[in-house]
Amino acid sequence: MTLSRRIFAGAATAALFLPAPVRAQAAGRVKMTEVKRLTLKVIRPVGTYPDFLNRPRVVNIGGGAFVEVHTDQGITGIGPDIDPALLPAVNAVLRGQDPFDINLLAARLYNLPTGDNTVAMPVKFRGTASVEVAIWDLIGKIARQPLYKLWGGGRDRITPYASMLRLSTPEERAQQAVRHKAAGWKAFKVRAGYETMKDDIRLVETIRKAVGDDYVLMVDANKAILDTGVTEGTRWDFDRAAKTALAYQRMGVWLLEEPFPRADLDHLVELNRLLTMNLAGGEGNRGIAEFRALLDRGALDIVQPEIQIEGPNHLRQIATMAQSMNRMCIPHQGDSRLGTICTMHLVASWPQS
Repeated sequence: MTLSRRIFAGAATAALFLPAPVRAQAAGRVKMTEVKRLTLKVIRPVGTYPDFLNRPRVVNIGGGAFVEVHTDQGITGIGPDIDPALLPAVNAVLRGQDPFDINLLAARLYNLPTGDNTVAMPVKFRGTASVEVAIWDLIGKIARQPLYKLWGGGRDRITPYASMLRLSTPEERAQQAVRHKAAGWKAFKVRAGYETMKDDIRLVETIRKAVGDDYVLMVDANKAILDTGVTEGTRWDFDRAAKTALAYQRMGVWLLEEPFPRADLDHLVELNRLLTMNLAGGEGNRGIAEFRALLDRGALDIVQPEIQIEGPNHLRQIATMAQSMNRMCIPHQGDSRLGTICTMHLVASWPQS
């Protein structure tokens, strides 16, 4: 996957520096004037499909929304969507500011006061992270450089994997894995979520037989959401999780993602001690302290922060922290649009990617 459009030196360092010539040329010259939310016209609906929890989802051509950061020089940065209720507080923080003061601005956005309780915290997190993405896009346009270059990277290609989270029969999912392998995808991730452990194990047996022993398989148990109010899905107790994970390990599964609810660190730590297979998670966690706790306790081998929850600055610090502890960072990204593009730039800037 080719990029057309930056990890910093140490996790203990708060500042994330741009190259000095770029800052000298552009800093102070551009001021932000307004943050807006734009919606795109739906050209036509094309139907519905069941999502990973079997809920109906409408598919449209067109549609969606994004955030724009405008400047007094006519240069605009764009990012993922934001709740309109956040715009007054965001504008109060950013109006008249230099986008190159990104560390200060990102910190202010991260701790944004909204003045009331009408905006749920997850919505606030995603909105402020989206604005930070838009400011970074603005910086790249001012500097006339792609972000992966400004973030210190030298790669213009990254290796993605295919992911199939919707439940269907093991045979249908094996056919999907075969098609993705033939199309050149280097790895395939599938969701485990059947009623019985026997079926969860048979799923991977069927896929492994179809794609061969040399293909990278990953499994997402998708249990972290069970402590967020979601009731769909089968909860694993420790015995089922351990037996399933060890079966996957024998079949050469490279990664098992989120076998327990997000807050269940004790069971994550206990399970990870049993495995040589990688244990992954963290897509819904927020803040450096939460990821530090996961890593310090040995709960995960791979952390999966999401750019639309953390924002680029925090995600880069989390990745450096993980690397300093000999763990991996593979960002999670459920959005297929601007968040994905920014994540691609971020990963392309990492020498270990």
